[in-house]
Amino acid sequence: RLNDVPVAMTFATHFYFTTYHTFSNLLLRKITTRYRPGLVRFVFATGTVLAFSYFTAFMETLTISAYPDYSFEDRYMAYTVGSAFYGIYFIVSFPVFFRLDESGVKHTLFQTCFEALGSGMLVLILLDAVRLEWAS
Repeated sequence: RLNDVPVAMTFATHFYFTTYHTFSNLLLRKITTRYRPGLVRFVFATGTVLAFSYFTAFMETLTISAYPDYSFEDRYMAYTVGSAFYGIYFIVSFPVFFRLDESGVKHTLFQTCFEALGSGMLVLILLDAVRLEWAS
């Protein structure tokens, strides 16, 4: 156990996130190749990212709830509000992963690390903004 998490789950994180981001890339690739650039495509892609982010977070929360090492005091809050907060990570990471993977531009290790750090900071800002708004 590492931080009270089974070691096997730590390694499982890699294939979970690879799967999530592969499916998000498939969705975003379909949108960018099927529709002409413009406001409608932008709104549709944004809505898709938002919906798929919440869906991904919700489904992960739902599926791990059967795992014996996880428990929730309030399942309803974990499924609804918890999934919304967790989805914020995907709202940022899905478009960034798509950009890194699909843009056709070669990224250096420095650029990739810089964008990853920037994405982490954006997630932190969004989480704080939502938390502060929720608290008021």
